Amino acid sequence: MADRPERRTALVTRELARYNTDIAALSETRLANEGQLSESGSGYTFFWSGCSSDERRESGVGFAIKNQLVRKLASSPKGINDRLMTMQLLPQKGKQATLISAYAPTMTNPEDVKDKFYEELDTLLSSVHRTDKLILIGDFNARVRCDAAAWEGVIGKNGVGKCNSNGLLLLKTCAAHDLLISNMVFRLPTRNRTSWMHPRSKHWHLIDYVVIRRRDRQDVRVTKAMCSADCWTDHRLIVSKMKLRIMLKRRPQGCKALKRINVLKLKNSCITENLAEDLENELADLRIEDDAEKDWERFRNTVHTAASKVLGPSICRWQDWFDENDAEIQALLAEKHRLRKMRDLWLSAKADEIQAYADRNDYKQFYEALNTLYGPQSSGSFPLL
Repeated sequence: MADRPERRTALVTRELARYNTDIAALSETRLANEGQLSESGSGYTFFWSGCSSDERRESGVGFAIKNQLVRKLASSPKGINDRLMTMQLLPQKGKQATLISAYAPTMTNPEDVKDKFYEELDTLLSSVHRTDKLILIGDFNARVRCDAAAWEGVIGKNGVGKCNSNGLLLLKTCAAHDLLISNMVFRLPTRNRTSWMHPRSKHWHLIDYVVIRRRDRQDVRVTKAMCSADCWTDHRLIVSKMKLRIMLKRRPQGCKALKRINVLKLKNSCITENLAEDLENELADLRIEDDAEKDWERFRNTVHTAASKVLGPSICRWQDWFDENDAEIQALLAEKHRLRKMRDLWLSAKADEIQAYADRNDYKQFYEALNTLYGPQSSGSFPLL
């Protein structure tokens, strides 16, 4: 979209914070290689995986994770390729949960590209231990509304639209690994079951899914689309609430984390000279033994103690345009959401008015109200793909 802001990460994290989202799977990020970015003002860290900078970037996946959860991760999220990325959580002792962020090829991609994606996805799903929890999230560009009896245990009875070829590939993969598409389990209004509107037909479809193991059905409280979330994308935000409690990453008893040093003071030449003198005096009395671990621990503590005396602890100062103008941004977002609610109320009133004209067979007023609501019909031509 041409009107999207340059720095979308700060704006997206504010929407995630508004819905108190712990972990968000991102699709079509179009960022090069692997990397991470922290939005300290909003409290989220981005991890992404994409193509190399030399290739044309049309896909890309990632995660947006709350900063307090990032510290509890056993390891950082790992990118498989530009369409698959995994991360590990420790919800219970002796078990773990694997989250997969996926972005499947669209209907216009060649068949070999689709087959390659589902082969890699099948290999990745098979590598997850059977006792571990599995959560597959992403944009699959697939419609899976089918006969619920034919795919019992894979889908529910609350689908939207019809099934396409991409949907059959997704259904076969879920059936092979005993997976359940949680979007179609809950009975919700249509607006909370669809995630993307076709640009030409203007019909809403469900192509973004949260897939879990069939036996973990009781862990999902609800999976639905949030209509009012505005993340500068043509997809609605899909939210799934689950009963997962993340364990803290325990520090060994007796070990205390060292405080950060204010290294910005090293720009002052006088302070640098004082630190060098103190380090020389302290290290002169350092005893070296045969145990490398103990020698390294003594050396580290000696350097840290000397640096703490001269430089002192670091001070967290965020000089960020978004943080400095947070109050103004929040006010603008609140006004935007207020106007959106007023628009929804006006549309609802207009719909009731149009229905009343139709019940009275007042076709003149009926079509005038339709023109007021939708505008005059366009007579332009549309190309066929």
